[in-house]
Amino acid sequence: MATNVSNIRRENWKRLFEELKNLNQRLIGAPAKDRDALERAIAAQEEDLLDTPAPSFDAVITKLELLWCEQMDGLDVESEAKRLILEDLGDLIAENRQLLVGAGA
Repeated sequence: MATNVSNIRRENWKRLFEELKNLNQRLIGAPAKDRDALERAIAAQEEDLLDTPAPSFDAVITKLELLWCEQMDGLDVESEAKRLILEDLGDLIAENRQLLVGAGA
């Protein structure tokens, strides 16, 4: 039963994330007349993704990147802290993967 719930979460996340990537790709080459509608669709898709339970720690990182995307480019202390938090999470995930591989999981 837990596996089914986990699979459903993973599939829902994957579907929504792929839709978001497709919308962003469409925006790149979109004519000016279509840009507003695509930007609204992207914002709605991001909200749906943020509302969807994350199936993995990588998905949590993606959520934080979505939330903080406009706030990480600066040179201020808060921007640096957000970049470091994401880096820490990525490092911890990589370390845990190594531990699991070493343990034969």
